[in-house]
Amino acid sequence: MKIAVLTSGLLPVPALQGGAVENLIDYYLHFNEKEKLHEITVISVMHQQIPPHFLKKNTNHTHYVHLRTDKNWYKIKRKLFGLSRKKTCYYNYYIEYYLYRALQLIKKNDFDVIILENRPGYAEKVARAAPESRIVLHLHNDFLSPDIADASKIKSFLSSTITVSDYIKSRVDAVPPFKPSYTCYNGIDLDHFQSNGSIVETRNKLQLATDDFVVIFSGRLIPEKGVKELLYAMQYLNDLNIKLLIVGGNFFGNDIAITDYMNDLHSFAEEYVDRIIFTGFRSYEEMPHLLKCADICVIPSIWEEPFSMSCVEAMASGLPLIVTRSGGMKELVNEQCALILDVSPDLPKRIADSILDLYDHREKRELMSVAAIERSKLFSKERYAGNFMQLLDS
Repeated sequence: MKIAVLTSGLLPVPALQGGAVENLIDYYLHFNEKEKLHEITVISVMHQQIPPHFLKKNTNHTHYVHLRTDKNWYKIKRKLFGLSRKKTCYYNYYIEYYLYRALQLIKKNDFDVIILENRPGYAEKVARAAPESRIVLHLHNDFLSPDIADASKIKSFLSSTITVSDYIKSRVDAVPPFKPSYTCYNGIDLDHFQSNGSIVETRNKLQLATDDFVVIFSGRLIPEKGVKELLYAMQYLNDLNIKLLIVGGNFFGNDIAITDYMNDLHSFAEEYVDRIIFTGFRSYEEMPHLLKCADICVIPSIWEEPFSMSCVEAMASGLPLIVTRSGGMKELVNEQCALILDVSPDLPKRIADSILDLYDHREKRELMSVAAIERSKLFSKERYAGNFMQLLDS
């Protein structure tokens, strides 16, 4: 098949700036290239870090088209575009300008399938530009549900939807009209999280003692992730050598824009300066070492989590988990590798009790660690990419 991939319009592919969606695109592109399945054209924004050989890369199975949006002239054109098309824009002018440029390419090619990566709002314009193409939405977030404006209209332009969890699938299925939808769980590079680095060295850099019991959270520092509830749990764990490691910024590696919520977190943590450590954003390359230096991982989401990559990364690192029964996250774990908590007003106390349970029972942690590694094998990048391509074929 001849396939086009429309990215988010924010971050480039290949995923040189990170981004969960962009990494997942890389995984199925690599799988497709290896298996020689389809001719795929990736339409991505430009970025200065993209190696020159990628700008001209053209194999039988992968073509990259990088749309310039990084130069000043294009920034002006993008702004003018937004002013002139404001009433017809579903997203902001930045994303819509990317789509406008991508549609020019789509109209000149006869694609069998066009994949919309997490952008349901592209559907109508893409369908009108390519009426003979099959439009497949690859949905990573809760962006097509009864709560979303024009959801039924958007869905009418889709051929099918591939979702990252059964929870997101159920939200899509609740929107008329009926269109096929399928779950394809995300995957990660499992080998990447089998770190052989020195745990002692990593702990020393973080000023953690070898006998500290380290609880780690990794993710965006936003209210939905339950970070404040996790910090509050530390109030119940006094007089113990339990340290909390908070890894992450507020948006995909951006530590510059400090939010009021982040200020609240830091203000609370001042009282526990010797027990709560904020690392800020850390690169994907650093994450295996940080996870390996921890004893357990807590993911206390208080919203309906679409899919938690942090959860799978922690499992692959062999960490016992404490998670909430939220959205798609409960599909990722089982009771052998995780303590699963309901979201409730007393969540901080229940997190603290769960941490203390694992702190007191080393043998239980060891069994959960083995189970976590085994469970993570369900979410390999190879399995994900193979399932994704199989769904496209069907």
